[in-house]
Amino acid sequence: MAQLTIWDLYDLLSQAPRRRDLEQDGIRLVYDGRAVHLSTAEHPDTVIAAARTCGFVTGSWDVTAYQASVATVMAWMRMLDRKDLIDVSPFWASAPPRSRSPLPAGRPGHSR
Repeated sequence: MAQLTIWDLYDLLSQAPRRRDLEQDGIRLVYDGRAVHLSTAEHPDTVIAAARTCGFVTGSWDVTAYQASVATVMAWMRMLDRKDLIDVSPFWASAPPRSRSPLPAGRPGHSR
């Protein structure tokens, strides 16, 4: 995970090429422990933009995000206080997880 201000992440994502400019329609985010770097999926070694992280440091990671999910996240971030910190992780751009709430043990009709 990496922590950036909402403004820094918004600014980073706004520098991604638009849909018609991407062959694969994907961007790549790489976190190296100090900053999140933005490149395209088809040219992962060409850094377009970077944003320095703040807060705690974790292990490095990379993830490919697709333009549709990036546009949705950016729309959501416009409603937030841009000075607040936001967590960005390698799971941020993946498909939404299926949530399961474990039922308490011993509940009639349900087994664990």
